[in-house]
Amino acid sequence: MDALAEQGGYLDGIITVDFVNQGKMVAEDMLNYMADGGKVAIIQGISGAGQSEGRTAGAKSVFENTDGVELVSVQPGDWDRNKAYDITTNLIQAHPDLKGIFAANDVMALAAVEALEAAGKNDDVVVYGVDFTGEAQESILAGKLDGSITYSPTIYTKAGLLLALKISQGQEITEPVYCPLVIVNKDNIHEFDGWE
Repeated sequence: MDALAEQGGYLDGIITVDFVNQGKMVAEDMLNYMADGGKVAIIQGISGAGQSEGRTAGAKSVFENTDGVELVSVQPGDWDRNKAYDITTNLIQAHPDLKGIFAANDVMALAAVEALEAAGKNDDVVVYGVDFTGEAQESILAGKLDGSITYSPTIYTKAGLLLALKISQGQEITEPVYCPLVIVNKDNIHEFDGWE
């Protein structure tokens, strides 16, 4: 906002995603696959980045307030596949009874799945990401990645256009517009064929 103002610009409206809610929704869905609770970890994106901090805060609030669930690690993976792989490898060595990993994007979640497979522990740990990329979709269909969270790009685009039209017609939009979120997991993945 400050940088925009410095350039003489101003913000007419905001359309975005509620990052904290993303983290909460993912953590709640993960727990559906962790009947006995157990140890969980979060692989963040870049420390300080809005998406990373919001998703982490949302997931932490669920994990830390659920009986039988212990959050044992929160580490920045910097949105990087190799870092996430190494973090996961170290996590399962330090916590061989780890039951869940929430990675703040699908790139890191898929790396976690690879590390778990290499250690023969893919069936022991529930892994979720964010974004529902094409690679994540394939991994969920293959029974490897357990889930992800997304929003419809089509709905997001329509909402953005409607927001722009309302503003151009003189309406004042003071509150952010949040795009609806959906969880994709191994039980509903077939509903997302051709997802837009």
